[in-house]
Amino acid sequence: MLVGFSQVRFDDAFDYRMGGTFVNYMRSETEFHTPLFCSAWAVKAGDNSFVWVSCDVARFMECDADYVREKVEKEIGIPKERVLVSATHNHTGPTARPSISPYFPTGDLSYFEKLGDKAAEACVQAWNNLTEATMSYARCDEDKCVHNRRYLMDTGESMMEPGGPEYPGRLMKEGPEDTELQAVWFMKEGKPVGIIVNYSSHPSELYAMKYTSGDYPGVLRRVLQNNYGADVPIVFLQGCCGNLTPRDHEHDATWGHGIDGAERVGTIIAADVMRMIALTRETSDVTDIHVKTTTTRLNLREVSEEDLKRSDEVFELLETDRPAFDALDVADKGYANKVRNLLKKWEVAPYEDVPIGAVKLGDVIFLTHPAELFCEYQLDMKKQLGAKTICVELTNGGICYVATKQGYVLKGYEMKQGFYDYHAGQKIEDSLIELSREMGH
Repeated sequence: MLVGFSQVRFDDAFDYRMGGTFVNYMRSETEFHTPLFCSAWAVKAGDNSFVWVSCDVARFMECDADYVREKVEKEIGIPKERVLVSATHNHTGPTARPSISPYFPTGDLSYFEKLGDKAAEACVQAWNNLTEATMSYARCDEDKCVHNRRYLMDTGESMMEPGGPEYPGRLMKEGPEDTELQAVWFMKEGKPVGIIVNYSSHPSELYAMKYTSGDYPGVLRRVLQNNYGADVPIVFLQGCCGNLTPRDHEHDATWGHGIDGAERVGTIIAADVMRMIALTRETSDVTDIHVKTTTTRLNLREVSEEDLKRSDEVFELLETDRPAFDALDVADKGYANKVRNLLKKWEVAPYEDVPIGAVKLGDVIFLTHPAELFCEYQLDMKKQLGAKTICVELTNGGICYVATKQGYVLKGYEMKQGFYDYHAGQKIEDSLIELSREMGH
């Protein structure tokens, strides 16, 4: 098969507002940890040719992903419907446009176009780097680097990341984790020409710390390239991590936190990938290639009187008592902002059509969506569709959290940040399963 890879660095190319929610500092004010890249891969297969780029950003809005897709279509002729744009969900790179509100300081937003240009450049380079290669796949269990971050509290509601085992009022973890690590790589003359890694865990060890970093995916990339060569691009595709974190709140909340956490988690995952590559001798020339992107319709959640009252109170503090506003928890600020953005969405329609997609390479299928989806849906998709099912979130858009129905009942941070009703997660799962069935998977 004809496959190409590339990576284009962007953290030193222009300044940008950092990706922690409601932080107001720029990249130029940070310390350096690891470089940020747009990493792309391309497959040439006639009407099923495609290009896919993954960038070290928190998320893309659909309009920003479309900017990249249209630019790639214009430059290499691949229809935008077969161009995929993903985010690693890194919190120490450029902030995502959905996090920016007219009610908060934003700074210069011109970097969105500059970032889009870098992503498109990576896509074009990957297409120009097409070469004959064979494909390999492996998976393993890695339970040290992912933990469910939601805990049921003695209030009867759930709380995100409630510290370590001694945190007052903490009862039990709300749900499971998906500990599966998957890798797909392409071989030519005994050496990888590119490696794709899929894992589900928030890259947020450095959240709101003044670092420029790819977080653990950046460390993963560095360790793998130290072994295979800097000319071997690493594409990290984030799985469904809406309720997952590297921090081990069950035993030691400092695990997976800060620079040490990013280094630890990235190195562990890289070691797993190298072990899988070393142990796997099977490689094949894939000819069964299919790609399709479409949409599925999600209903918006209702905005209650309580929502409006609390949101107005937060914004009143912004105007009248900035120190008190700054002292608010990020969840309260995000909640207030989401309510106003949700009202704007209701002015258009009570629903939104969101992008989903599937890429089938032989017996491996990649399923894409734009949500921060709770992992229970991913576990169920893998159960129904079998091995070699790779779920990738925050692709061709970014619509924030979509929880399980249980999550909606237990409330918490993710529900305050969400736009859609409690049927949304199941609708995304059902639509992706239907799409995979259409492809014969």
